[in-house]
Formats: sequence, C-alpha cells, structure tokens
Amino acid sequence: MRKSLLLVMLFAGFAFAQTYQEVSLDSVNFIPADSLRVADSIRATGATPRASLTDSRYLGDTITVTGVLTTDTRVIRNVGGHFSFYIQSLNGADWGGMNIYTNDTSANVLNAGFGSIDSGSVIQVTGRLTKYGTDVWGNFELIPIGSATVQPIPVNIMQVSGPRPAPAEVKVSDLVTGDLSAGGQLHLSTGAKYKNSYVIVRNLTVKTRTQNSSTGMWTVTLQDSLGNTISLYDPSMYFTGRSYGVTPKYVPPPVGSKIDYVKGILATFSTTGFEIIPIYPGDVKIGVFTPSITATGFSTRRSAAFPLPNDPVNVRITAVSINPDTSVKVDSAALYYSVNNGAYSRVKMTPDTSHTFFASIPPQSDGSFVKYFFTAWQDTAAFMSLTPDTSKTAFFYYVKSSGYKIRDIQYTPFKDGNSGVTDLSVTVNGIVQADTNDFPPEIDHRNQATKTPYVYMQDGAKPYSGIVLFDSVAYGLHRGDSVSVTGIVSEYSGMTEITVDSVKIIQSGRPTYQPVVVKTGTVGGKVSGDSTAEQWESVLIKFDTITVINNDPDASYSITSTNGSFREYTVSDGSGECRVDDDGNNIYSPDPHDTTYGFYILKKGASIASLTGVLRYANGNYKLEPRTNADFGTVTGIRRDPTRVPAAFSLDQNFPNPFNPTTTIRYSVPKASIVTLKVYNILGQMVATLVNQRQGAGTYTVDFEASRFASGVYFYRLTAGSFSSVKKMMLLK
Repeated sequence: MRKSLLLVMLFAGFAFAQTYQEVSLDSVNFIPADSLRVADSIRATGATPRASLTDSRYLGDTITVTGVLTTDTRVIRNVGGHFSFYIQSLNGADWGGMNIYTNDTSANVLNAGFGSIDSGSVIQVTGRLTKYGTDVWGNFELIPIGSATVQPIPVNIMQVSGPRPAPAEVKVSDLVTGDLSAGGQLHLSTGAKYKNSYVIVRNLTVKTRTQNSSTGMWTVTLQDSLGNTISLYDPSMYFTGRSYGVTPKYVPPPVGSKIDYVKGILATFSTTGFEIIPIYPGDVKIGVFTPSITATGFSTRRSAAFPLPNDPVNVRITAVSINPDTSVKVDSAALYYSVNNGAYSRVKMTPDTSHTFFASIPPQSDGSFVKYFFTAWQDTAAFMSLTPDTSKTAFFYYVKSSGYKIRDIQYTPFKDGNSGVTDLSVTVNGIVQADTNDFPPEIDHRNQATKTPYVYMQDGAKPYSGIVLFDSVAYGLHRGDSVSVTGIVSEYSGMTEITVDSVKIIQSGRPTYQPVVVKTGTVGGKVSGDSTAEQWESVLIKFDTITVINNDPDASYSITSTNGSFREYTVSDGSGECRVDDDGNNIYSPDPHDTTYGFYILKKGASIASLTGVLRYANGNYKLEPRTNADFGTVTGIRRDPTRVPAAFSLDQNFPNPFNPTTTIRYSVPKASIVTLKVYNILGQMVATLVNQRQGAGTYTVDFEASRFASGVYFYRLTAGSFSSVKKMMLLK
C-alpha cells in the first residue's frame, strides 16, 4: 500500500513539474526558401499549392516561446470570446512574428495574466502551435494552455512595459506584383518571413474602400506607384467601423487619398493576399486627404430614366471633406464625360446645397456610349477623381431610341461586371431557360437550410443574352415560357438581376435556346467582371468531354462528420478548372455522405461526356449550375487495379445486372492498346462511349451511370487491338 501511494505521489509530482520545449520564434516560423519558391511557381500557373509547403515543423506541438508584445490584448477586438495579441522575436521581424490566441476569456485565463499584459512587455508563453487557414496562406497561431476548464500555464512576464519594436521596412513589391483580385501574384518567397511581424509600408494610395452595411467592417485596398496592392484589415478598435470601434468609429480615407505610411501587423488571407493590420493611433499617416464623393443610386447619380436622343442626363453628387481640420471645405466639383470613347469634356458642377453638386450631360445621338466620372476640390488644393481609371468604372450609359435587349442590361465595357442601368426599371423579352423546378427552394438535407429558388431568361444563344429573375412574381414561370418582364435592375453578389414587378406570358411551350459550347478555362478561375467569363453570366452553356479534377475544393467533407458544407467540385476539359455548384434539381454529388439520400457520387477522375448548366457567379467564383439529370452526359469512372496483371484480353459481365441506375463493367488488357468501350441500345444505335483512349496493360473497372436512359436491354462492346467482345445488360427503373 505504501509503495502504491508513493508511486501516485511521484507521478503527480511529475505532472505538475512538466516542462515543454523552448523554441525561438524564428525557428518556429522559418520555412525553407525552396518550399516558398515552389509555392510561388505553382500559383503562377493558376493552380493551388499544397498547404504543407508553408507548414512549420513544430505545427501541432506544444512549445514555449519568448517575445516582445507588439499589441495590447485589449486592442484587437474581432475575436469573439477570446484574447488575441501579437508578439515578436527580440532578434527582429524576420521570421519573428506570432499571433497568440486564447481558448476563452474565462477567470482562469484572466488570472493567468492574459488579459492585462501591456505592449512592449517581454513575455514567455506556452501553447500548441496551430495554423489559422488550412491553405498555403495560413498564419501561425499559438494557443496557450489553459481555459475555463483547464488550469492555464501563466504568462511569464520577463520585462514590463518597454517600447514596441521598431517596424521593419517592407515594400509592397516584396509582397505582390499587381492586384491579386485581378490576376496579380503573391510573393511568398520574399514576403512570408514578415508574416505576423510589425512592419511599415510607405507611399501608398487608396485604391478602393467599401463598408459592409450590416457589420460596419471596412474593406480597403491600398496600392503603390506601380499598382501593386495590399489590403487594410480592421480588427483593431482604433481602425474599424464595427460596433467595438472607438467613437467616432473609424472612417478610412476615400479613394485617391495619399498615405505617407501604414504601420501594422502583416498577415495573409487567401482572397485578399497580404494584408496589414494597423494597431494604435498614429499607425496610419495620411499625406493628402481627398474629398469623399458619393454618387451611387440614381436619385443622386443621374436621371431615373433611359436617355433618349433628345434627353440631357442630369447627375448629382455629394462631396464632403473628411480632413480632420474642419476649416477645410469642398469648394468646387466637376463632371467629366466622354462620348463613344472620345476625349473627356469637363463641366463645372453647380452647388445645390452645402455638400451636393449637380450638372447635365448634353443630349447625344442614338446609339451613343457615354462614360463619366467626377472630381472635387477642397480649398482649391487636393482633388479626388471618382474612378478616373476608365478600365474599371460603374458610371456609363447608352442612348437608345428603341426598346432594350438583355445585352443592354448585361454588357459593360469595363472590368467590374456592373450594369449601366442599375436601379432603373426595364422591360425586356425572352424565353425562360430554367425555372424553380430546375432550381427549387428545396430543404438542404445536410443542414435543413432552405435554398433560394432561381429563374433564368435568355433572348438568344450568344454572349450577354441571359439574366436572372428574382422575386416571387417570377417564380411561377416555366421553362419554355416566352415572356415580357418588367422590373428593377440591381447588382447582387456579382450578379446582374431583375427584381420582377410584372410578367406577361406571350406564349408557353416554346423551344429553349440551345446551350453554347464553352471551354472550362474560359469561365473557370476568372475574377468577377472578367469579360471572357462575364459575357456568359446567366447564359445556358455546355462543357464537352470533361473530367472531375477536385471533388472537394473547399475541404469540407470531414470523415468524422455526417455531411459536408458544400456539394461543389471542379471539372476540366484540359483548358482549366471550373467549379460546378449543387443548386440544381439533380442526383449528382461529390459528397460521399450523400449516398444516404440516393445521390450518385462523383469521384475524382470521373469522366462526364458533356455537362450543361447556367453560369453563375458566387463567393468569388464563376460556377456552372446544372439543372436536372438531363444536363449530365454519360458519367463514367475508370479505375485500374495495379495488383492484377492479366494474361489475355477479357470482358466481364456487368455487376449488378439488372441495374438502376449504376453498374460496373470490368475488363482486362494484357498489353498497351487503343481501347474503346461503347454502349448500344436494342436497335444497335450507339448511345454512350465509356472509354476511348490508349491504356496500358492492366485490369480496369468502369462505372456506367444510366439515369438518363430508358429501361430496357442494352449491349456493351469492348474493342482493343484485334480483340472484340459484346455482352448484354438490363436497366430496370
């Protein structure tokens, strides 16, 4: 008994005395240059590098690190019920930054010192190294040991409240070439060493800024003189418009403002690339303020009607100085307009109130294309031109004496994809290509969420001929209805749509337009508004002879869970990958959990003879939206068994047989041959080609999915060299 008690005491003493490996921050963060160069070269091809290229050798380990606090735990507030702060190596910024992120803000964690440490203090923290973001851009985070239920290892404060480290000088060109949202390239090989470190970037201009109306969050893009961009991220309470921001909440300078420098923590995110997080007042120094110009909504932007050849077009803007010096006022504004891409004409705008200005664009001839932008001056000094870059602007219109076609609503000569008639009421004609039977408001079995129904209309089989119809007035339409639709044009999440007020059915049961054959690389992987993809938005298109490349591009099908977050997959015809979405009323899914619901599971490598659907833009991607099973050509999955080396050609009986709707066919090829496997109906007509390629020696299995075929007897024939064999199978539905 005494011996057992002694052992327990020894083990208990050992547990409390446990120590963890102490590792320098530069050792934790360091990534070999070869790995980073490989990641950059893969991204340059348009492919996605594997995440492991930027993993730390300590990932998943519990370690002890030492560093100086660059941020106070009370400053970064966008972390829910957690403390989040950054430390940096005493040796400098290179490979020296680290985000510390506690499990919660419980009394245990507070008592361990995580809620009261000040910037400039040198601290020692023990925790498990994780990576926020599963992709190659992920940022390392250290999760300290301790929570409401686990006794924390306290922060070891080694030096109290010294100065913050000096920021490391970084050029935007070290981080990215061009604009990532428009095909620019990240430079992990030269930029990754600064991640999570305190840096300074100089001589910038505000390129874009938008605010989320519900959260108040600002999305700001800054660019250098060469057009290289970096994003401004806003979790600091001093640089955010969200609810936790200081009063008054932060408003970033408008487009065109000059920024002398931004100091902050450098991070990365897959959709924005490198982003900088200013922390304390003084971390952003504005060189030249520019007036804030608001010109959105036709009540302030221009006349709320389509201009005819004899109509002037009235425009109105609001221009306000945001310079903290309240004595500085906007004293003048001007309108610049161009007709048919000619030289810009300048019109001085007339003050309407203390902040608003108006002007008129003279009448133009029928068919004219007019683009325009604004400038404003404050005390005759700094000026701001609202989107003077005419390669990407929202402000344009056409002069037309006759009725509008869908192309007149969809087409834009610029790179943003936005319509020139946003917020105006239109009447257009077309034929319904997809209805709510194709895209129903069904309940998603995985999370019981109700999907949004969609209706699509076209007035031809050509670029810019399709548009999505929104609202319940449109939901009663059926595929093949020839209709006249009246409604308001809007831009929603990258899609131009009509919110329908009224519909007139001209004729029902009309033939729909045939899908336009398009290459997967023409639309896949393109940024919003890219003209090669944008021209097919809401149009029924078709991919021929494609392969499933990635059946889980969002890494959402957890082995341990019962369902995935998405049913998306990518396909390619050899020209590039394009996403396929799951909103349609069909039985095809890449999620292996969907066998429960009777879905046909599309596996990586499966071949699809053709795939038809409406092109949609959502969540940063152009995606094909197949409607029903009929939009899928023959689906086959070819697999080779490397353990079987056949001695002769052979063709096995399919299994199961009879089948519904899928069966498997196995055959053997003893030597490299041109192999074809085709399916014929009872009349001897070829209805599907399952294999048509050169194959090496081996035993192969092919999945034949026949949901689009009628019940009956079919024959399948294998030909390889001089060998030929035919067998019969039966489809019973």
